[in-house]
Amino acid sequence: MMKEFEMTNLRLLTYYLSIEVDQRKDCIMLKQSTYAKKLLQQLKMAECNSTKYPMVAKYLTRTLRYMKKYTTMHHQAVKHILRYVKVTTSYELKYQRGRDPEELVCFTDSDLAGDIYDRKSIARMTFYLNGNLISWQYQKQ
Repeated sequence: MMKEFEMTNLRLLTYYLSIEVDQRKDCIMLKQSTYAKKLLQQLKMAECNSTKYPMVAKYLTRTLRYMKKYTTMHHQAVKHILRYVKVTTSYELKYQRGRDPEELVCFTDSDLAGDIYDRKSIARMTFYLNGNLISWQYQKQ
């Protein structure tokens, strides 16, 4: 490729878009612990009480809908998300090298009229290739 395009070899990728990349022989590890800690510091939430209950998708969708006209409830929802971020700063995604045969697994979940504001149903899906998360979707129906 270097013959066809002008580029520079910067060696192994270690950091990109606030994602720390650790490349090993058998896997690639991705994490955002530095970014998460910096975010908590900037928002003066580094010393906040943490929560182990992940319900982040629920709070995130609730807050994103009202970005132009947010209330105290939305502010509290964002604080809940940040409390969960504090607990998960050490979490990593581990992508293993390929296996033979390759295995694609999908998990789905849905609810009936689960949104308390408009009573629409919500569907969720995650896709894994060889145990590695490759895609996810959250859709209101």
